[in-house]
Amino acid sequence: MKLPVSLSSLYAKLILAFLVVLTPVYIISLKMNEYGELTVRKEVENSMKSRVHFYIRLLENEFTRIVHMQKEFINDRDLRKASMAFSIMSDIEFRETVYALNARLKAMMNSSVYMSDADLFLPAESRHLSAVSFYDKLPVEEYEALKTVSRHPHNPFVYWKNRLFVSFPYSDLALINEEEPIFLLSAEISQSELTEVLNRMKIDSGGGAMIMGSGGDWSVTSDDANPEARETVLPLLQQDKEPENEFRVVEMGGRRNWMAYEKSPTLGITLFMYMPEEDMLGSQAKYRQWFWMLSGISILVVIFFSYWIFRQIHLPMKRLVRAFRHVEEGNLTIEIRNKRSDEFHYLYGKFNEMVRRIKELVHEVYEQKYRANLSELRQLQSQISPHFLYNSFFILSRMAKYEEYESIRRLSQYLGSYFKFVTRTHMEEAPLDEEVNHARTYVQIQTFRFEERIQVSFGELPERLAGMKVPRLLIQPLVENAYEHGLKNKMSEGRLSVEFVDEEERLIVKVEDNGEGLSEEDFAVLNAKLTNLDEDMETTGLVNVHRRLVLRYGTPGGLRLTNFQGKGFGVEMILPKEAPLV
Repeated sequence: MKLPVSLSSLYAKLILAFLVVLTPVYIISLKMNEYGELTVRKEVENSMKSRVHFYIRLLENEFTRIVHMQKEFINDRDLRKASMAFSIMSDIEFRETVYALNARLKAMMNSSVYMSDADLFLPAESRHLSAVSFYDKLPVEEYEALKTVSRHPHNPFVYWKNRLFVSFPYSDLALINEEEPIFLLSAEISQSELTEVLNRMKIDSGGGAMIMGSGGDWSVTSDDANPEARETVLPLLQQDKEPENEFRVVEMGGRRNWMAYEKSPTLGITLFMYMPEEDMLGSQAKYRQWFWMLSGISILVVIFFSYWIFRQIHLPMKRLVRAFRHVEEGNLTIEIRNKRSDEFHYLYGKFNEMVRRIKELVHEVYEQKYRANLSELRQLQSQISPHFLYNSFFILSRMAKYEEYESIRRLSQYLGSYFKFVTRTHMEEAPLDEEVNHARTYVQIQTFRFEERIQVSFGELPERLAGMKVPRLLIQPLVENAYEHGLKNKMSEGRLSVEFVDEEERLIVKVEDNGEGLSEEDFAVLNAKLTNLDEDMETTGLVNVHRRLVLRYGTPGGLRLTNFQGKGFGVEMILPKEAPLV
């Protein structure tokens, strides 16, 4: 079934109505989904910032404690003795001092899980003590790297050969050259422990975390960290402001990531934590997908449900309209039925009652018109023009006076045939050849009177149409109209022609004269009478013939008038070869 595309169609209105109802619900659902996403985003943001803040404080406290332990080491008696008089000690004093310092370094190392070693560098003695390796020569390269921390205040970290240290060089300007420290304490930081801390920071198992030194010279990352994380966060470290606790959305590896970070002003390190947005909004993304899927399904449901309702209404309506068109075309036998006991069952029943009533009324009206027409026909048959009657007798009298017996015989025969046909009132129809012969007889009678004034051309009827049944008295009134009105004032050279035009579906009888014709006003009035078939209107011969033709043949039959103003008048009578069944 072809769907209508007009916006005024029932189908379009049904879809529009459903969409109007569903749109507020759809908008509310969309807003709720957006609000839920914003709420989740805010909660995740707060959670990430809270985690970063907690762990940066944890690390800050731990590393600050390590720095404080290194500073407290300055007051150790054995350390001062070793830094000043190592070379002049006895073996027993030397051994006791080394053991004491080593024990102190081990205690320092064991005090924090983030320390993997504690070292003491004595540059004046070229000696090095370690909590792990005990006592050996001064590692010059390592020492030179660690003492550079004095150039970076508020940053105790030194990254050397993939190792991370917290370094504390001590110098006494009154005792030694200001370029070299008296001793240097360092704590090697366990990067694996930092990695574990960073791993614990992650939410679920997605994303990553990273600690980065001041200026980005070193970094420690969690396991499975994004390789592009370092390049992504470097621009953030170069900003002028000191971020207390920031949250941003950044691109890493073509994916959007949520990142929270905070910088420690006391240590110079920055802690970063990032999570892929799709992991954080995984459930929301699924909700969004389900929402759009539900939206698409809802639209399809609206379309198909509207189509179903449309079929429930439109198809019965279409069937009813089709039945009305049959009635409009004159088919009064149509009857429609509905198997379902719904509103259309009632409507179809009333339609069938209406058609039956119309059929009854049509038959009643037809019978009334038929009786009225028959009455007019009988009246027409009885209306013998007195002028025609007494003129015929005057002609007979004149011919008798002049003893024109043959003419008297012929005229008497014509008059007898004429009155015989006219007075057969019991016949409603006649063969077409009899109708033509009657009109020809009328012309022959009038020829006795107007022979010198009017020339008549009467065509031959096609033989195959001779038996065609037509209403009586159709052609003769047209010929009589030409004599009485068209040629009445024609004193000479009058012409009257009767022709038969045989077409495929109809026969056209043309009656034309070369009289004066009608004025435009009279012609318009006559045409109006042919158009208006009001029964109460006064009728003439032409109007009567036209009405009987329309009643018999319907609109295909009737008269067509042609007015040659001042030059004649013509009538075409159309007779369909197949009359409709009434």
